[in-house]
Amino acid sequence: MKPTGSFSKIAAYGVAIAALMIVSSTKAAEGSAVVLGVKGTAQHSVAGSDWQTLKSGSVLKPGALLKTGINSQIDLSLGANGESVILFEGTTLSLTKLNQERNGINVIFETFLDLQTGTIQGKVKKFSQASKYEVKTPHTIVGINGDEDNEYQISADGKSSILKGTAIVAYTNPSTGAVTTSNVGGNQTFVPPVDPGTSAPSVRPTGAGEATPQAPIPGGGGVPLAPIVVVTEPVQFVSPGTGKPVSSGGQ
Repeated sequence: MKPTGSFSKIAAYGVAIAALMIVSSTKAAEGSAVVLGVKGTAQHSVAGSDWQTLKSGSVLKPGALLKTGINSQIDLSLGANGESVILFEGTTLSLTKLNQERNGINVIFETFLDLQTGTIQGKVKKFSQASKYEVKTPHTIVGINGDEDNEYQISADGKSSILKGTAIVAYTNPSTGAVTTSNVGGNQTFVPPVDPGTSAPSVRPTGAGEATPQAPIPGGGGVPLAPIVVVTEPVQFVSPGTGKPVSSGGQ
């Protein structure tokens, strides 16, 4: 009986250690965007602060608001929160959410961009169903599907072209408040109605030269992995005796 009891204790400790490793391996994190390049006039603001000149190499946290002037462009790396985003001239974009949760080498993320004026192009690598990537405009929300790599061009007027991959566009009619959804595939463009009171949105083939991929700013330096800021959380320990979590310092 004693050998059996000793083996049971060893097994229990093994289970407890494995449980502790599982609890400790998942970390909530906050992603950031890295400015790869700036052309012309570009500024950013955080939490309603005064506008500041944006420079290449700057690291932007969630909540940052960016804008470009005439004949200007900003190239961003979102790292694990997508891949890259280019802001065209006359664009105002908020990095509303860049949430992440790392579990070993796997990353579950939530990216939410608020496009207020202008146009952006983005690239998003294939991601799991647990992740989410959305772009909001005044009357649409474009949800990028993660089944395959995706490239898109979205304007604040709601016009959304999917160059590669697929997306779902939810459109809120400003006249009636009705919400409709449209599936948009590769080389297709979602077009909001000219007169929301009398017509409906449509999906059509993307015209030649309508959404040509924008060239990155020369000398931008590629697409580095955006830095990760780990959010501090209470550490949970698993008691080897009971197998139940206890607070740090607990008995």
